[in-house]
Amino acid sequence: MSPMRQFATQLLGKAETVEGTKETLAVGDAVLHKNLAFAPAIDQNKRDLLRGTLSRDPSVSGMRSAKLSFDIELVGSGTAGTAPYWGKFMLGCGFSETIVAATSATYKPATNSLSNSMTIAGYYDGVIKRIWGARGDVKLTMEAGKPGILHFDFEGCDFEMVDGALLSPTYSTYIPPAFLSASLLLDAYAAVVSSVEIDVNNTLDKRQSINSSSGYLSTLITARDPKGSMDPELTTVATYDFYGKWKTPGTLGQLSLSAGATAGNIITVTCPKVRYAAIADKDRGGLRALGLDFQPTLSSGDDEISIVLT
Repeated sequence: MSPMRQFATQLLGKAETVEGTKETLAVGDAVLHKNLAFAPAIDQNKRDLLRGTLSRDPSVSGMRSAKLSFDIELVGSGTAGTAPYWGKFMLGCGFSETIVAATSATYKPATNSLSNSMTIAGYYDGVIKRIWGARGDVKLTMEAGKPGILHFDFEGCDFEMVDGALLSPTYSTYIPPAFLSASLLLDAYAAVVSSVEIDVNNTLDKRQSINSSSGYLSTLITARDPKGSMDPELTTVATYDFYGKWKTPGTLGQLSLSAGATAGNIITVTCPKVRYAAIADKDRGGLRALGLDFQPTLSSGDDEISIVLT
């Protein structure tokens, strides 16, 4: 047997027709990705039987689950009004998808009418590691001069590892835009910021069932508590009063930034209302900056974060 190569890795994912029931994945389900990691878990039930010796009886394997995490570039489909290839994973993280033909694709957090759970697999140059009944959490990282990154953490309610060859998919050829000329605004203030991070911070709970072969039926999203951070340069109070907004109850700001200039590959991220949560001094390459934590909050509901592709 030849050694398994690190670079020869593929990621496939698909929404399940029946909640918690494993789907058969095909070449069309493959997407570009990086940093794929698989972490299975099986509860081990100790027996601790007493028989006049310090030797132990073997444990009994119990409930099992697994996690798959990976990164995907924040890139459009190349056609305005067409969902990007990573859209299905946003649905699996509790987002809604709104498509306006030839115009836009919009992703926002949702509460009701969520997509079914997902089957997701990593193909590792001869071995397939698959999870199902999965839902996840997503974090956006946007740094100056770099493409945006979506970091996904999915939890499945069962897993398997089987032999299987790599596939021959046709991948998207569109290049992700870098966050340059990003028009970043805090309210109407063009803050000088090197990076912005937004973590949706979903709570993932697995549904226990004695009738399931793994002990779980599927993973549910039962809550979310979005958090964000950025590093704006320190400025005068007259220019923008970071500390005043932080210490005044009920004072909310607004965050927006964008990347790209070509139709089908323009990405705009907006938090219509943010509450500053913590501020600390920060040294950014010899410049005085702030380590600013913020909380995206609702405007009218299910709208604390918006990713729009046009």
